[in-house]
Amino acid sequence: MRLVHLSDLHFGAVESGRPDSLREAVEALKPDLMVMSGDLSQRGTEEELREGKAFLDSLPQPLLVVPGNHDIPHGHHLWARFNETWKIYREVVSEELEPFWQNEEIAVIGVNSVRRGGWYLDWSRGHVSRSQLRRIELWAAGLPEHLLRVMVVHHPPAAPPQGTRRHLMDKRRSLFTALNRAGIDLMMCGHFHMSYAVPLALPGMFSRSAVLSVTSTATSHRLQGEPNGFHVIDVKSDWMEVQAWTWGEAGYAISREWRFARDENRNWAGVE
Repeated sequence: MRLVHLSDLHFGAVESGRPDSLREAVEALKPDLMVMSGDLSQRGTEEELREGKAFLDSLPQPLLVVPGNHDIPHGHHLWARFNETWKIYREVVSEELEPFWQNEEIAVIGVNSVRRGGWYLDWSRGHVSRSQLRRIELWAAGLPEHLLRVMVVHHPPAAPPQGTRRHLMDKRRSLFTALNRAGIDLMMCGHFHMSYAVPLALPGMFSRSAVLSVTSTATSHRLQGEPNGFHVIDVKSDWMEVQAWTWGEAGYAISREWRFARDENRNWAGVE
């Protein structure tokens, strides 16, 4: 089973020609599922979202997409941000903010971590509510035991090894406990414009680890110290390989690889 994980395309702030190169690379990989973990646009305008949606429609299908903090009205559009938060996104991209996808090998749940504002200065930070956590657990309770369980959300709950000054997702302990109960194997995020894949410790009555895949911006010039890129994730029932594909002179190519194995308790650990 092959997943291609894109994030932070930021239409309205893309490198010229980069989406065409990305499409070419992705088509050659022949994914079973495309995943887009938010920030399709730069300022949440209708024009940017339409351009981004047209690009998504040109990629291999099926494709599961969740919104990011840049996909709602920004800047001086405060009235629209608070009163019509998802109007344009629902009309242009998808009516569903938290989609599902499933086949005979994996089950994927999308979660919307975007908030229109809060009692803090950085409105880009992410949050998942108690009702969303209950929804994740209920979804997982109805799944066959053998399915690999995947969650897609824009905001990461753990920092990259190289560090960041940006905020992590709020109320992480409650999130981790719910993910443990749900048996989540893989969490796919963006937001930081940095690429990493690490075991994610999940506390609970029986503590274990999942895999966290966070990918860089695939097409935007808004870089954070590394080139544009995306992840390719090949999965089996007890094995996972995450490849970071990054932009260079010859286009997108593999730059790093991480491998993980799962034991009988759904505990994932890195392997050489």
